[in-house]
Order: sequence, then C-alpha cells, then structure tokens
Amino acid sequence: MAGKNFDISKFAATLKPVRTESDTMMEIPIEYIRDNPLNFYPAPDPQALRALMDSIRANGLLEPPTVVPNGDGQTYRLISGHSRMAAIKALRETETPEQWGTVLCRVLPSMTADQEQAAVIEANRQRVKSPALLAEEAAQLTKAYIKRREAGEDLPGRIRDRVAEVLRVNATKVANVTAIKNGLKVPGIIERWKRDEIPEAAALMIARMDIDEQYRLLDWMIDKGLCYTISEVRKFDICYHSASKCDKTGKPCENIERIYDHDLHHGEWSGAGCCKNCLKKDTCPAACRFVEKQPAPVPEMPPLNPAAKDPRLDYKVMVPTFCQRVRELREQTGMSRKEFAQSIGEFPGTYSACENNSMCGSEKIAKLALCFGVSTDYLYGLTDDLTPPQLPEGQLMIAGWMPGSTTPAEPGSFAVYVELENKLVPQFFNWTGSRWEMRTGTVPQVPVAWWMRLPPFPNAEQKGVKHD
Repeated sequence: MAGKNFDISKFAATLKPVRTESDTMMEIPIEYIRDNPLNFYPAPDPQALRALMDSIRANGLLEPPTVVPNGDGQTYRLISGHSRMAAIKALRETETPEQWGTVLCRVLPSMTADQEQAAVIEANRQRVKSPALLAEEAAQLTKAYIKRREAGEDLPGRIRDRVAEVLRVNATKVANVTAIKNGLKVPGIIERWKRDEIPEAAALMIARMDIDEQYRLLDWMIDKGLCYTISEVRKFDICYHSASKCDKTGKPCENIERIYDHDLHHGEWSGAGCCKNCLKKDTCPAACRFVEKQPAPVPEMPPLNPAAKDPRLDYKVMVPTFCQRVRELREQTGMSRKEFAQSIGEFPGTYSACENNSMCGSEKIAKLALCFGVSTDYLYGLTDDLTPPQLPEGQLMIAGWMPGSTTPAEPGSFAVYVELENKLVPQFFNWTGSRWEMRTGTVPQVPVAWWMRLPPFPNAEQKGVKHD
C-alpha cells in the first residue's frame, strides 16, 4: 500500500517512457526547467501557493508539467504548470531538496512563437478568469493568429470567431473585452480593471470615454469614495456632459448631481438644463442656490362657521345620544329589537348596533326618523323637539322635513321624497293648500313621505328683466 507521501511522478518514472509523434514523458532536473516569457498569467497568491504545496506534499504531483525544448539542447520552457513548478521550488527550498531534484514532464516538440503562445493559452483553458485576463488572452491569440495567417498558414473564417472558439466564449464577449482593453487609457482605472474591481458593463462605458473624461472619472470616484458600478459611471457620464456653464460662477453647474438624483426615476434620467428655466423651481427641493424663489402664496382660509364648534357635533357626544333616543323611541312602540327591525325591513343585528354603539348611514337615519315620526335633528341630538322647528319663509334646513301625513300650512314650492316601489325618490312638488301637484299641474299618484320648503324664486322684475 502506498505511503502517505507517495509521489505518482516517481512511480511513473519507473515505467517505460511513452513516446508518440507529438510528445514524450521525461524526467527533467528542476534547474533545467524555465518559466515561459510568453506566459502572461498572474502568479498564484501566497494562500493559493500554500494550498498547492499542501496538495503536492500529500498526494504527489498528479499532473506533470508540459514543456518544450529551449533550443540549447539542455533546458526547457514551460507551456503549462507554472504554478505547480512554483510550489515544487518552494517545497525544495523549505523542506526536502533531495526529493524534488527532478520532475516528470511531458515534452512537446519545438514550435513557433505564435504556436507556443496559443499552446500556453490553451493550457490555461480551465482557469477561472477575470474579464481583464480574458481580454489579454484574446489580444495575444488575435496577434498570434494574424502572424500565422501572414506567414501563409491556412486559417479559414474570421479570427475573432476562432479566438472565441478557443476561449469558449461568444464573439460578442471577445469584442467587448477587446474594446475595453483598447479603450481604457488611465493607469488608475486599468489597474482596477485588472483587479476585477470594475464590472464589464461599467468598463465598456468607460472605454468609450476620451482620456480627459476618464481622468475626471477617476478623480470623481476617489473624491467621493465610490465603487465603479454601472449606475455610478452612468451618473458621472450624464453629469459630465449635462453640466452647463453657470451664469453666476462662470463654472460648470455645481448643482448637477442634485438635479440628477431628483430627476432619476426607474433608472432613467429626465432632467436637463438650468434650474432658473424650470417651472417648478419655486417649490423644487433640488433647486440651485442661485435661483431666486418666489414665496408660495398662502391661500386664504374661509372663516370657520361658528356652528361647526357646536359641542353637540362631537362624534363622541352624538353616538351615545343617537343610540339612547333610538332605544327610547323603540321602547315606546312596545316592540322588541327583533320585532321592530322586522317591521322596518332591517336585519336585527344592523338595527341592534343603532341602539348600542354606532350611528348608521344617513339613509337609515332618515328612515328611522320617518318611522318614529320625529326629525333627524332630534335623533342627532341637535334639538330636543320631536318635530322640526318652525322656519321663516324661504329658509332651508337639513332634515327640516315634516314626517308622515302632516302637510304644509301654506301653499308653496317644496322639495319632497315620494315612495316609489319601496324606494324614496326626490322630486319637486307644489302644495296648493289642499293637495300636492307636480310642476306640470298633474296630481302625483304616489304618496309624499316628507317635504322641505324651498326658498322663493326671484321674479322677472327682481332679476332686472324689462317687459315691453
């Protein structure tokens, strides 16, 4: 059974070398293995390097590095395995130098620089890559394919499509990262892009800016301590191009950010121009400090009707009074709550609430007043008289109607409610002193439930009309 520190590469070295037309397995002294100058991938960070060292220490070198001859007949260049060789060198320096004197490697035949560059990229296909690293891969592959085509090699199709196929992304992705790599001009932004601190969409927007605008964006982000999100980059872009020259200061508008934040709705900005031309500048909280605001006119409140302060109108007073009077009037009929509710066509529970804890709607209150033969003012507690008060000629009063069969004492025009198919319908009738008549002079065929006197209408002379 294999020991704890079993090294599969040492075991493979005891086997007969496998030779093909394309590669050979060979044990190579570690000092003869060189890093490849065409490798642009970043070295592993200390934490990743320690993890790789632990894996090799426990399991041995599971995947041999791939190399090509250096041309001097002795040394070799790495195609893949730069991180593994870094871990092995660290193990040799710190732990067991005798164990790692040689490394089993896969040796590929010599190739051109362009082919070697493509091989380095192909060997790192499984690596988790940032958009910046993907852009570098696309740039190096594009350069290599162009040189190979210029050298006469048959490479059908578009180079961008071939690059996208090798990188296992779509052609649009290749176009975007290439545009970002070529468009970013400011070192501070480039470094953040390489550290994957700028999303691809935001980086693409920055790449379309000129170098002066990119420098201003860098200062903007540093001064405000912001992250390079797409929303912040879009905000800067809009503010940078929309900031008009101020008439007061002679400088770009200092209020453009407040205007942007105020007029941004659902990710779309609808604002533009100077605050002095805005129709809402007098009330807008984002208006510029140089805008002279006109004080908003204070509307004149109508004088409060003294009757509105009547303590009897307090809801806490009206409800107990209403419930008490409804209960007293019902008890005078000698009926129970259920019997009375049935007599007026209401549900017992609905009527019971009128005697206990609440006032019903205006329609039901008028119905109760009519059934009890009292005025609504009495039920509300506005008067202690069971019948409506006597009013002067022409004066109107809410609920100033006379119930039941009572008729007006004098002729005149009246607003009435008539009973029609168990409903109360408003009408305008005349009282002749002995009967009700419609405006056309026809006697109505429906009974009048209640009435209210109307004010006299001015005659022609009162209106100022002259008759010939």
